[in-house]
Amino acid sequence: MRLRLVTDAASEPVTVSELMPFIRVDIDPADGVMTALIAAARRRVEKETGLALMTQTWVAVLDRWPDTVAPDYRNAGLAPGAGLSGWWNGVQQGPQSLIVPNGIIEIPKRPFLSVTQIQTRDVMTNFSTLDSSTYYTEVSDYMGRIARKPGAVWPPVPANMLGCIEITFTCGFGAAAANVPDDLKTAIKMLASHWHEHREPVLEGQLNIMPHHVQSILNSWQSLRLR
Repeated sequence: MRLRLVTDAASEPVTVSELMPFIRVDIDPADGVMTALIAAARRRVEKETGLALMTQTWVAVLDRWPDTVAPDYRNAGLAPGAGLSGWWNGVQQGPQSLIVPNGIIEIPKRPFLSVTQIQTRDVMTNFSTLDSSTYYTEVSDYMGRIARKPGAVWPPVPANMLGCIEITFTCGFGAAAANVPDDLKTAIKMLASHWHEHREPVLEGQLNIMPHHVQSILNSWQSLRLR
């Protein structure tokens, strides 16, 4: 699975006025430095933890449905359209190797909120949107899982074709900064403050790594990933 950010957070979980006490300044220099530090620190926290702090829209791209095999229907004697209503769409290209799906999809970006749409690509590389009545979602430890409903089937997708499935979803603790856990907001402020104080890329002959007190906060959220 590959993840692609579509819409980033509309605002940051920490404001400049909240960061100023950590940087120990009384007047906002208004040069954009602190605003940039907050955004950079938030993105670093998200990268280290796999979280989306504020509401964001992402696309998960898959080459095939999970836990499935790719049988070659050319060897099975399957005639075009047999059991695959609408698959051939009148295009006489000969039988194709298809994916017969039944797996559960896990979305690693957390906290998972909802699925906007699921699209599949056909042999002509055209996308079609899957009916939402086909699947349902479940959330555990902030991670979302998508499963087909009883009696429904995932539509077949072409074998050996990249990016056949695109799942658009939203994730994050919410649109308001108040929804973001306080320890994560503190980690952003401490990291931004550290970068403000140490702006050089190299410190005392070593790469400027994550401060230990910030890393300890992030570790507590990393432990929730992909059990």
